[in-house]
Amino acid sequence: MIPHAPDATLVRDAHARARGWASLFRLPLRRQNWRGLSGSHSGMGTGSSLDFQDHRAYAPGDDPRHINWQAYARTGAYSMKLFREEVRPVIDAVWDVSPSMWFDPAKAIRAAELMAFTVEASLRAGTTPRVWICQGGNVISIAPEAATAGLWPALIPPPDPSPSGQSGPSLDRVPWRARSLRILVSDLLFPGNPDPTAAFLSGQQGRGIILAPFAEAESDPGWDGNIDFEDVETGVRHPRRVESGLLRRYAAAYARHFDWWKESTRRHGIAMARVPAALAFPQALQLEALPSGAVEPWN
Repeated sequence: MIPHAPDATLVRDAHARARGWASLFRLPLRRQNWRGLSGSHSGMGTGSSLDFQDHRAYAPGDDPRHINWQAYARTGAYSMKLFREEVRPVIDAVWDVSPSMWFDPAKAIRAAELMAFTVEASLRAGTTPRVWICQGGNVISIAPEAATAGLWPALIPPPDPSPSGQSGPSLDRVPWRARSLRILVSDLLFPGNPDPTAAFLSGQQGRGIILAPFAEAESDPGWDGNIDFEDVETGVRHPRRVESGLLRRYAAAYARHFDWWKESTRRHGIAMARVPAALAFPQALQLEALPSGAVEPWN
C-alpha cells in the first residue's frame, strides 16, 4: 500500500542533514525589501544599523546621537545621519503533503529534505518561519519545533477517496502575510491552471519560491506491457496495457504540464526549481534551484 505520510524518523533524519546544508545554501532573503521587527537584514526604512544610507536636515525630537557633527563644524547647520533599518524577514512556508509526495521512497526522502531545508535555512537566517501542511482543502499550521521533531506526519489526514480529493493545496486558506517570502514545497502533480497558485505566492508584494521534488519513476517510468496502476490520491486501481504510443503521450503530457508551470511562474516573478531525487541534495540544488534564484550559496 502506498503511504499517505512520511515516517517520523525519516523527517528527523532529514532535518539533521538539512542543518549542514543550511551552511552551504541560503534562502534569497537579500532580494526582498523588508518591513518588520529588528533583525539582521536590510529593511525599507531607516534605523540604527551601521549601514549608512543618507543625510537629512535635523528636526526637533531627533536622536542627537545621529547628528553629523563634522558637517555641523563645516556648515553650522545640524544634519542627521540616516542608517539602513535592520529587520527580521517574514517567511511563510507551505508543504504539499498529498500522497503523491510519498509514493516513491527516494522522492519521499527528497520531499522531506526540501521541507527540512526551508525550516533550517530560515532559522539560520535569524527568523522563525510560519509553516502549514496542506493536503487538498486540509490546511494545518505547525510550529517549527514540531517540524524539526518529526511530529507533523501524524497530523496528515488519510487521503480523500472522492474525486474532490485530487485537488492541489488550497492556498486560499493560508493566512499569507504581506511582503513575505512564500515557499511552496510541492511536486505540482495536480490538475488545473497553475496561475491561481502562482498568484497566491506573489500577492501582497510577496516573493514566491517553488521547490518541486520529482523521481525518475514519474518523469521516465519505463512502463511496458500490462500494468496495474493505482491512483495515489484516491487508491483506485486502473489496469492498463502500456505500449510505446501510450508511453510517448504520457511523456509529452508530463513535459507540457511543467512547461505550463514554468511559464506561469515566470509571469508572476516566482523562482521555481524542480529537484531530482536521484542526486545528492547539494548537486540536485545546483541543477535549477541555484540558477533560478530559489536558493543562494553562502559566500
